[in-house]
Amino acid sequence: MQVDRPNAQELTPEETKELNRLHALIETAIADGVVTKDEAEAIRATALGHKPSYELLSQELAMYRELVTSKVQAGLLSAEQFSE
Repeated sequence: MQVDRPNAQELTPEETKELNRLHALIETAIADGVVTKDEAEAIRATALGHKPSYELLSQELAMYRELVTSKVQAGLLSAEQFSE
């Protein structure tokens, strides 16, 4: 589902760096075809470790859905059980 947000603000240069950092971390985590519990925790900590703006958090979540969740659902990527 594509969401149109005409009033969305542009990311600041620092927010763009954070988004790129998260993208690199996700790419590294999925490279072997399995997302481990530790990798998922590192992704979560990176995304939520700073005080993200609404726009940054929105883009981070969309990127995670695109790069991880959709691939897990399609069977292209496995994920360890994340139960405690």
